[in-house]
Amino acid sequence: MPLARYESIDKFLKMRILDAAKQEFSTHGYLDASYNKIIQKIGISKGSMYYYFENKEDLFITCFLHETHVTGSFDFTNASFTLVDDKQAYWDSMKTLASRQWNDFSQHPLLMSLMRHMVSLGSDHPIFRKLNAECEGLSEYGDLIEILEHGVDIGAIRDDVPLKVLIRMSTEYEVWLMQELQEDRLDGQQVIEKFFEMFRQLFETRR
Repeated sequence: MPLARYESIDKFLKMRILDAAKQEFSTHGYLDASYNKIIQKIGISKGSMYYYFENKEDLFITCFLHETHVTGSFDFTNASFTLVDDKQAYWDSMKTLASRQWNDFSQHPLLMSLMRHMVSLGSDHPIFRKLNAECEGLSEYGDLIEILEHGVDIGAIRDDVPLKVLIRMSTEYEVWLMQELQEDRLDGQQVIEKFFEMFRQLFETRR
């Protein structure tokens, strides 16, 4: 992730960095994106760039998380999910939330492009471990945990496996679904349906 010095720089320079990097990553993917070209487009020295980011990997993760934030695609607040006490109503709400999130993603081409390029790296790539660690520190992640904990309280979500473990298992499956989508073996609607089917099988209380 960006070094602490990045947070204190001028907001206009931040946007120049993010805009240039997002376009380069979106156009060429993570592996083929040129760190030097990004720096040239921003108009700063290479030394300054390394003053803000350790490497290209950290820059990519910053771009991805920023894009999800500005598009609101990781919104798990109570405003987007009603904490109902009926188990079936809870799962109906979860399905609606999953569909909405996918539709939000698909309506933002830049975010979808960054996601596709990241998924092409495979879930074994170090970038996924870093991204998982960063996501667990986000307020949106805390909102998701709150929703799942409510599910545990009403008996809809299992309590025999830690929620963080289940979320990471779910993420692995999401990566596979995105790979299937990229290879045209699944369409968007099939991805939504298969994701929710897997999510429920993984998270639902064992009978």
